[in-house]
Amino acid sequence: MRRLPTICRASLFAVSALLVGSLLGVGAAPASAYAEEGAEEYSAAVEPEIASAAALLIEPTTGTTLLNKDADARREPASTTKVMTALVVIENASLDQQVTVEEGDFAEVTADSSVAGLIAGETLTVRDLLACLLLPSGNDASYVLARAVGGDWQTFVGMMNDRAAELGCAGTHFANPCGLHDDDHYTTARDLATIFLAALEHPEFVEIAGAATWDLPETSQNPARTLENTNLLIDPESPVYMDGAVIAGKTGTTGDAGRCLVVGAEKDDMSLVGVVLGADFETADELGIGDNFYDMQAMLEWGFGAWRTGEVVAKGDVVATADVSLSTDGETLDAESTDAIVATVPRETTLEDLTFAPTWEGLEEESGTFQAPIELDQALGEATVSLGDRRLGSVGLAASRAMELSIPAFVLWWLSDPVHAAIVAACVVALFVVIGLVAASSRRRRSRYKMAVGKKATGSHAAPLRASGSTRGGGRHTRK
Repeated sequence: MRRLPTICRASLFAVSALLVGSLLGVGAAPASAYAEEGAEEYSAAVEPEIASAAALLIEPTTGTTLLNKDADARREPASTTKVMTALVVIENASLDQQVTVEEGDFAEVTADSSVAGLIAGETLTVRDLLACLLLPSGNDASYVLARAVGGDWQTFVGMMNDRAAELGCAGTHFANPCGLHDDDHYTTARDLATIFLAALEHPEFVEIAGAATWDLPETSQNPARTLENTNLLIDPESPVYMDGAVIAGKTGTTGDAGRCLVVGAEKDDMSLVGVVLGADFETADELGIGDNFYDMQAMLEWGFGAWRTGEVVAKGDVVATADVSLSTDGETLDAESTDAIVATVPRETTLEDLTFAPTWEGLEEESGTFQAPIELDQALGEATVSLGDRRLGSVGLAASRAMELSIPAFVLWWLSDPVHAAIVAACVVALFVVIGLVAASSRRRRSRYKMAVGKKATGSHAAPLRASGSTRGGGRHTRK
């Protein structure tokens, strides 16, 4: 049994609460309280159940895949084909160009096709024809536009396939511009998301594909009329209405393809693109709403409820600790991120849930530490950031503070090297040898000095003795 839409479940809850409150004699709680207490809690680990054969939910700004159910399997896209039709038209024609509908444009339109009610002979702008293509999913409009842009629809289909190849859609091939069954007409949920993202780059596409209604002017063959979008997610009266979060989308349904849908949505600064293909064609609830809408609603609610996109690492966050030696300021140093990382992660994710694998630069090889001195904001390397097995990116690392050098510790560390110790020992020995040699030299100089002084002293006393000795034996000698 298909689950009730969110709005129905909320209404049932409120009615039940009122009945219980009446029985117990308790007044009903304010609506805001119900909104808070009755709000569903989502877990990124618990994916919604998807009935469609293939599904994909991605966050396009970060390229994160949130949900994947056979997203690379080939499926028929039905009228979601018209996203590529619109993309090729927008990229190759002026939206103000006037196009006159021709009888030949209806040659390939089958009796069971969805149509916009175009009549041969009327003239509309390309913009209005795109509205006829995207809102009521007019197959007639697809062939009018294909002929207007490509000259004939076959050439235009070639342009569609060329554009798909340019976008890297290896699992896609188109056989017509509308999505009717053909064995050679297929895509994948992933390729369709890629095509849709390319279309979302054009504001004109978003304007048209995101409109709930579109007013067509009176033409020579038709009165003024209003087109209604087949995408119930943007219909405020629909039980699967997404409260304005869906910005654009395209439905598609055939017996062979099943029920298909691709949408883009934005909420709380987060973007999502969802694709469902191959929902059961026969299954629908009493309101005629198929599994494609319920699956998409469930995916978007879960995506916005369980996930968030934003900074998971900010510049200045402490993300690692480095060992430091020879410092007067301790033995560890916090390393701060020099970059920010924006990612799509489970909503409850914190910095502590991330894994940081640092690659240090400038470590002392033997000790495996940084050596002081270290300056504030000094580059220390980089760290790879992961959440579980998923790599989120990398950040630079910088010192969170300066660390001064300890001179005594540096000296002891330097002397711990045997080579340095041997050098010091050799220097000490050499110093003592030098001191010994200097001392010996000094002693020799003092000895020579004493000897020299002694000899000088002995010589000065001998002269008088010789003089007095010359007068021995008599008085003064005189020549006779």
